[in-house]
Amino acid sequence: YISAELPALIEQHFSVSDRQSIFGHSMGGHGALMMAFRNPQRFRSVSAFAPIVNPCQVPWGRKAFTAYLGSDESQWLQYDSCHLLDSGAEKMP
Repeated sequence: YISAELPALIEQHFSVSDRQSIFGHSMGGHGALMMAFRNPQRFRSVSAFAPIVNPCQVPWGRKAFTAYLGSDESQWLQYDSCHLLDSGAEKMP
């Protein structure tokens, strides 16, 4: 919804520039980082204020990921912004 439907809805009702940025705070900061790292050509910049980062390496993150994603830790990595940044799968422009 957030990556496809919401932007399409906004574009239907407002004049939208191709110079888009994304930002968020706390869990929203985590979401902003995830969106930017997964869609590097879409955003000109990303700002994250006090984001949740490296959840695979902290007890509360491990507990949450186990509950949400199951016990297969390899599946968690696609939701860890530090891992995505380190892996360099997609370079930010």
